[in-house]
Amino acid sequence: MLCENFNLVKLNISRQIFLFNIVIYFLYANENIFKFLFATFNLDLFILLSNTVPILISLKNRKIEDIKYPNGPHIKQNWLSSPKRVYENLNFYRNLIGSDNKKRSIIYQWLNLITGKMYIGSAWNGSTRLLSYWKPSVLKRNYPIYHNINYYGIHNFALAILEDLGTSGSVTKEYLLSREQYYIDLLFNKYPDLAINLSKAAGSTKGYKHKAEFSLNRLGKLNPMYGRIKSKEFLEMQIKDKKGTNNPLFGTKKSPLTIANLTKLIYVYNYLDLSLIGVFSTVECSKQFQMGKDTLKKYINSGLPYKGKLFTRTKI
Repeated sequence: MLCENFNLVKLNISRQIFLFNIVIYFLYANENIFKFLFATFNLDLFILLSNTVPILISLKNRKIEDIKYPNGPHIKQNWLSSPKRVYENLNFYRNLIGSDNKKRSIIYQWLNLITGKMYIGSAWNGSTRLLSYWKPSVLKRNYPIYHNINYYGIHNFALAILEDLGTSGSVTKEYLLSREQYYIDLLFNKYPDLAINLSKAAGSTKGYKHKAEFSLNRLGKLNPMYGRIKSKEFLEMQIKDKKGTNNPLFGTKKSPLTIANLTKLIYVYNYLDLSLIGVFSTVECSKQFQMGKDTLKKYINSGLPYKGKLFTRTKI
């Protein structure tokens, strides 16, 4: 949304969630009820849809009730090529982003609509990669793109799919990275000051150079290891060959009790009469019933039957 002035909007999380739920309710409920609620709260639907912000937008402020975040003004969009698909108001179209790019190999570009900075990335499975930008666990990672999203909020970004290379697996990873490299080269050649990418190499941080301050802050007394004296025993232990007979655990046999404690047993029951089929280790169970480890873990955690069998860590 283009704004004439730079605004700092005071966000009350609980109220924002409540208002968003009203919008969702409108999609499935009576229109008159929706109009009554909006008249009661004196709300503007367009403003609400344009400014809905997820809770995870600023991780460091998640526990604070009132958050101030930038809401424009937005610059003109600048893409490195003619995009196949463009998404604005990303919180509102999050599900569409997932469905459009499901199992698609893509080259994508993030654009900060306030600073104009850009990020180029590639994905083997587009939906998995793009939707990860909403996950708090991913946004905690120490990369400039995540810092940007946390600081400005994903509502101040636009997303473009520069290339759709087909279904996942239809092109090699090498080709995917070569196309990403093309756009990264384009970005650093045309807009070096607007690049969010850490490295000029696709798929890695190879070639990235730390700022001079990074080294200076770790010199001499600033280094956390400065002045530490290592004992003679410690130094001998570091250089000692620990292979074979030099390993302190060499030849040690684990007792049946230790092995039993280390082995995570799975009890398999017939779903119809709950009769015990057998007790297996994780690897044995996966092979016996021809199921992947992730599938096995899924049905253990859910407690649901799989092909007429129940899998559990405890006896029934």
